[in-house]
Amino acid sequence: MTESPNQAADETTVPAIDTHLEILLRLVEAQPDARMAICLTTSGGIIGGHLVAARSWAERWEEAVRDAGVTPQAAPMAQLPQMVQAAQPHGDASDRGLHRFLHLVDVTFMSVPGAPTSSVWRGRVSDVCGWSLGAPS
Repeated sequence: MTESPNQAADETTVPAIDTHLEILLRLVEAQPDARMAICLTTSGGIIGGHLVAARSWAERWEEAVRDAGVTPQAAPMAQLPQMVQAAQPHGDASDRGLHRFLHLVDVTFMSVPGAPTSSVWRGRVSDVCGWSLGAPS
């Protein structure tokens, strides 16, 4: 059986879907207070943290902006995630209903000397090469 040119083009434009990761994302979104320790492998390195719902991540973003001592003129920066989500009718979901982004809190960048940390991280699901459950030891 041979592929038509259209079939080959479709396969190159649609990224592979990690069904397991998509289900984990749906589980944390369904329970906004849920947290799941996870390590992600990306082309930029290994990232450890807690997978959370977009709403939980947005709340942590606000805390991080406030803790950074942002001036009152820059206060709208704290509301950025809510403004973006309000502007998108389906949130971060693709037109096929799949998550395009994932959100971590309490992050450690393990591929960087000294293992720097961050309170929040947001990345494209398509950039995740692999993952494992649990925190690094």
